[in-house]
Amino acid sequence: MERELIGRNMWIQDHNGDPIQTIKEMEVLLKTETLDIVRAMRMAKTKQLVGYEITFKMVMSKLESRLRYKLLDDFKAGRTMFLPRVTGKLEDKITGNIERVLMTGIHIHGNIDIFIAKTNENKGIDITLEGTVTDFEFLDKFPDYMA
Repeated sequence: MERELIGRNMWIQDHNGDPIQTIKEMEVLLKTETLDIVRAMRMAKTKQLVGYEITFKMVMSKLESRLRYKLLDDFKAGRTMFLPRVTGKLEDKITGNIERVLMTGIHIHGNIDIFIAKTNENKGIDITLEGTVTDFEFLDKFPDYMA
């Protein structure tokens, strides 16, 4: 099948189940940590998984500031900047197939803007939230597209 899925057909829900309308980018990556080892019988080099980290990055328009205000209120109150869950959905518009992923235990520990104004630019101002995810679960999966 000569087709690609394009990320424009996505939908994101915040920790309350409310849609984030102005999402521009979302990226959740599993980053593994490995250790080089040598198998004694064959002297073959391989890698052993010794740890991992699930990174989280979400970029949205400044118009979606309610999520940023919640995190900054938590910060000012001395609490961890934390989202219990975020759900992302990607849809194949041609077939109607969807993939939904629930990310849970999101700790935000990247920089968060407090105030940004750029008078000489003619483009919107974005909010970027970065951190780590504790767990993920596929609620819906794409079918096997290979014929």
